[in-house]
This record gives sequence, structure tokens and C-alpha cells, in this order.
Amino acid sequence: MTQPIRIVQYFNLTATGGPYRYQNYFVGDNSTLDGFTYSFVPFQVNGGVSSLNGDNIQIQVLFPANEVSLTLLDVAEGNRKSSLILYTRTISNNGIISDTGPQEQFIGLGASVGLETIELRFNTAADSVAANFPAQRLNQENVGILPLDSALSLR
Repeated sequence: MTQPIRIVQYFNLTATGGPYRYQNYFVGDNSTLDGFTYSFVPFQVNGGVSSLNGDNIQIQVLFPANEVSLTLLDVAEGNRKSSLILYTRTISNNGIISDTGPQEQFIGLGASVGLETIELRFNTAADSVAANFPAQRLNQENVGILPLDSALSLR
């Protein structure tokens, strides 16, 4: 006998005029998490959504090319001015959503637009650092122009 695994992901995007809250499991219904309502929108998350060491994970969120995804693309200016909190929860056989699960934070990197899909790309909001990293604030004087990936040039 097989046991189905049911997973719901909650997409909480902060951008101009937002937050924009969506979930990808309860079709035709709204679901709540931490007191906020999340509307159904079909989306798929590709890439690592959880890491113990935070090694600058990049994810892609695929939406069908529809009005909702075009709105997300527009308000975040091509997904370069957005932040995302992605919650992943399991659902029991009784339909009860677990209280705990991974919660990852990302920043927008950009987007790709196709005929059928829109891909929003995100990177982890914080990266892990080594113990010998200098105890300074990151700014343009000590690392140069801050990059969008993990390539820092310590001077």
C-alpha cells in the first residue's frame, strides 16, 4: 500500500503594492497560514528550497503566463525589486496542515517570459559566512559594488 505525500507551498511576495500571497494546493479555495489568506494560483518551485548551510541557493518559480503572473512581473519591475518568503507544509490524511516546516527567504534576481510560462528567479537573502570573515558591515568601501551572487572581493 502506498501512502500519498501531500505538500502545499505558500508564496508570500513583497513588492510595490503588495504583499502578494498565493498557495498551490487548495484548488478553488483559499487557505490561511499565520492568519493571512492565500489564494490558489498554480505554480511550481524548482531548485533547493531548504539548506542547512545557506550556500546561496537559487530557485525558479514557474507560473502559467496569465494575468496573475504578469502582475507579479510588473509590480516587481521584472522581479528585481521583490522579496519572497516561501513556506512548505505537509498535509495529513485528515486535511490538517502541519504547523511547522521550512521557511526560506529569497530576493528577486530577474525573470524569463515565455509563450506559456513565466519564470521568476530568486536567490537566498542571506548567505553563510566563514569564521574568519572580517567583522565589518558589507559596504562599497570594503567589498566594492555588491554583487547579486556570492562572489565577494574582500580588499
